[in-house]
Amino acid sequence: MKNKNTEKIEFLKIVYFDEAAAQDYVDVTNGGRLDWSTQENKEKIAKIVAEIEAQAKSGFNILNYIKATFQGKVDASASAELTSAFDKTIKNTLLTDYIQAASKDEHVKKFENSGVYAPENSVTLYKMLSSYLTIVPKEEMPIDMEKLNEAILGERGYYDMLLKTEKERKSVLRFNLQAFKNNYNLVDLSKMKLTYFGIKVGSCGENHLSIDKEFDFQPAEDKTTAEEIVEGEKSADEEEKELDVYDIVLAGVVREED
Repeated sequence: MKNKNTEKIEFLKIVYFDEAAAQDYVDVTNGGRLDWSTQENKEKIAKIVAEIEAQAKSGFNILNYIKATFQGKVDASASAELTSAFDKTIKNTLLTDYIQAASKDEHVKKFENSGVYAPENSVTLYKMLSSYLTIVPKEEMPIDMEKLNEAILGERGYYDMLLKTEKERKSVLRFNLQAFKNNYNLVDLSKMKLTYFGIKVGSCGENHLSIDKEFDFQPAEDKTTAEEIVEGEKSADEEEKELDVYDIVLAGVVREED
C-alpha cells in the first residue's frame, strides 16, 4: 500500500461508498462546492465532458445535445443514455476526489486489511438472518415475519459491525445499507478483508449493541454491591470498556505493494 501521508491509496475494487457523506467531506475540505472558474477545475470539467461524450456515442457533442434539448429535438432514449453517462462520470469523479483528499487526512481513520463481524444478539445479526427466514412459508411461521421485521428494523439506516484485527483495538464500524456497491451486503463483509475509511462519531459499550439494549439510553447507575465491599472494587478489566464508533464512508480492496 502507498504511504497514506503522501499519496492516495489505490483501490482495486469498491465494495461500499457513501456518496452523500463523501460529497459533504469534499465540500468542507474545499471550503464549499468547487469553483469551476479555476484553471485546475476547468481542466477537470473538460475531462468530465470528454468522458461523457465518449460514453454516450461516437461523434456525440454535449453542447449540440444541450442546444437540441432546448429545441425539443431530443428523444427519451437519448436523454436516458446521457443521464446514465453523466451520473456515472460524476460519481467516479467524486470517488477519486474523496480518495485523494481522505488518504492523506489524519482525521479520517483507515482500518487496513481488516475484517468485521456482527455483534452477538444485535439488530445487525438479526438483519443478516431475517432474509433467510422469509423462505419459510408464512403459514408455517408462528408469527408474521414482515410485521416483526418492520417493528425491529423500521426505518433504520445504519448497522453496526465489530472490527476484528490483531493490530487495532476493537471498534464499532457503522454501515449505511444504501451505500453498498456491486450487489454486496452486510453478510459479505464478514467474509472479506477490506480497507475501511471512517469518521469517529462517538463511543458505546459493547453490551449496548445487543438488541435488548438498543433503546436503553439511561446511564448505568453506579451502585456498590455487598460483594464489592468485601472483595474490593472491580478491576479495569472487569469493567466494560467503551468502544470507538466510526461511520464508514469507503470500503474496498486496495493494491498492495509487491
